[in-house]
Amino acid sequence: MKRGFRGVVAVAVVLAGSGCAADALPARPASARVAPTERACPHGTFRWGKVVKREELAGVSDARRFDVRHGATVHATFEAVPVRSLHAGVTPAEGMPDQRAAVEALEKRTGAELAHAGTDFTLGGDREQEVSFKESAGVLFYAVGVTTYEASFAYYCAATDVTPVRGTVATWSPVTYGDLVKCGIDEKLEPASIEAERLVCR
Repeated sequence: MKRGFRGVVAVAVVLAGSGCAADALPARPASARVAPTERACPHGTFRWGKVVKREELAGVSDARRFDVRHGATVHATFEAVPVRSLHAGVTPAEGMPDQRAAVEALEKRTGAELAHAGTDFTLGGDREQEVSFKESAGVLFYAVGVTTYEASFAYYCAATDVTPVRGTVATWSPVTYGDLVKCGIDEKLEPASIEAERLVCR
């Protein structure tokens, strides 16, 4: 999902053995065995550590030189290609009733829509950007950025729980943003566009 294009020039994770003594012991009843995923109750409470939010470069186009004369208008399409792989996940996976619950809890914490655990980032409709401009000279490129989120958590079954499940959620917001950047522009850019400029501009 695309957040939008901010304009020309800065309109710019992851993440069997056996023992002799075992023969002398009676088998543990199946009902007494607890699988790791059953350890966590389905209505537990998440406590979060620091949420680290970053702007990451996800894709970038080739650079194109333009020299648009006075009175003329140019229509151009830029196509970005992926430069970074992102995988949304919850670690450790054991002990959680549902990894989706951890991501949903982080959504409530941040107020942002987040990619579900197990998904990989791909460029979609945000791959292309069509632009029109007048009287422009220089080298331009298109960069696609994505906001990533990473946070540690403790998952408690009850207020008296002294052995919570601890882990980390690493994901991103599926709402991307795009920058059309001019090489050599002396303006403050988003971190993703700064990285893209280093990759593209000479």
